[in-house]
Amino acid sequence: MMFQLVCDPSGVVVETTIRELVPALLKWGNKLDHVLRVLLSHMLSSIECCPPLSGVEDSVESHFHVLGERERWTVDVLLRLLLELLPVVHQISIETCPYPPLLDSVGSSFPKPLLEKYAEGHVDWPTFEWLHDDCFPSLIQIVSLLPQKEDSLRNRISSFLLAVSKRFGDDYLTHIMLPVFLVAVGDDADLACFPSTSQPKVKALRPKNAGDERIARLCVLPLLLAGVLGSPSKHEVLTEYLRNLLVQNAELEGHLAMQNVDVYNSVRFLWLVFFSQLLSSLLVGLLTLSGCMLCSLFEEHHNLVFNVIWEMVVSSNMDLKVNAAKLLKMIVPYIDAKVASAHVLPALVTLGSEPNLPVLYASIDAFGTVAQNFKADVIVDKIRVQMDAFLEDGSHEAILAVIRALVVAVPHTTESLRDYIL
Repeated sequence: MMFQLVCDPSGVVVETTIRELVPALLKWGNKLDHVLRVLLSHMLSSIECCPPLSGVEDSVESHFHVLGERERWTVDVLLRLLLELLPVVHQISIETCPYPPLLDSVGSSFPKPLLEKYAEGHVDWPTFEWLHDDCFPSLIQIVSLLPQKEDSLRNRISSFLLAVSKRFGDDYLTHIMLPVFLVAVGDDADLACFPSTSQPKVKALRPKNAGDERIARLCVLPLLLAGVLGSPSKHEVLTEYLRNLLVQNAELEGHLAMQNVDVYNSVRFLWLVFFSQLLSSLLVGLLTLSGCMLCSLFEEHHNLVFNVIWEMVVSSNMDLKVNAAKLLKMIVPYIDAKVASAHVLPALVTLGSEPNLPVLYASIDAFGTVAQNFKADVIVDKIRVQMDAFLEDGSHEAILAVIRALVVAVPHTTESLRDYIL
């Protein structure tokens, strides 16, 4: 009955059940392991009962499921419940720690020496093990069934992962969480802090064929970037990982355009998570100090992404320049006017001055997206100047690219830009 109430269509019923009934039942019945097991199973079955995105057998799209409103609501509230249960999982993991002297000084996080001792495999630690043996693999399986449009559910999962790293500590994030998700996207990882019984379960997450690799790029990579490497303690690692994805891998001969698009979608999602975290915190009215800290964190996040994009902009590799314009176009809907003026427009102006035609056309296309999303006079004026420069190029291709860009922008832009067109 508890899960029926948790998944009730009424938000009030759901909120009351999660906040009041579930804690009371757990305290009374001591059945956390059962609740966690049923919760993950119910999420997975709710998705699997939905029709596939495509009827083409063995295609990547056939692996995804089209969620109805009811199923989406069910998965969403169960993810909320999972987040609410995390403090209980953390507390029981602390209380049942087989090596209490190795806990950190305040007894709330899990230092590397403790993880190394645990990896020797001499003791059972069921609640702690549930996260990496059951929860993370189940979330990876769940997210791998979701089509691209289900950003809100991916965002919920990312929020849960960020909450895990915040509670369990940086060593846990580095030596337990990160290896699980690195293996799941097909990268190598150090499993030294996993006992021998857990290592095969982690290795089983590795993609086994080209189809699995694409699903991992589309579905798991966004979680790795936003939910694992998106932690404040991993900024340097995130920067290097993005550089490897966007610059070094893209320069490899034979790197497919489709792979680039999949990676760009992950970066777009990373930006979406940054933006949604900032927005949701502002909506709940955080105090000034916390709000300032969050704004500072958001600025750090977008600076590290733009630093990598700028490497692509100034690269001598024309394909990287084209990719930079495409990536800028994808993240424009998730930035504000200040970021657009400070980072996006200078990058696009630089790209727009390139004599290379594919780079030029890609930058024009991105300018159209900027015009579609921003109405500030200073931004519109810069777009007008740049469009004049493109038109002065005189080539039919450049003129057609400008026309296509403006057609996209016209329904959403300012009167001054419409007057400019007329």
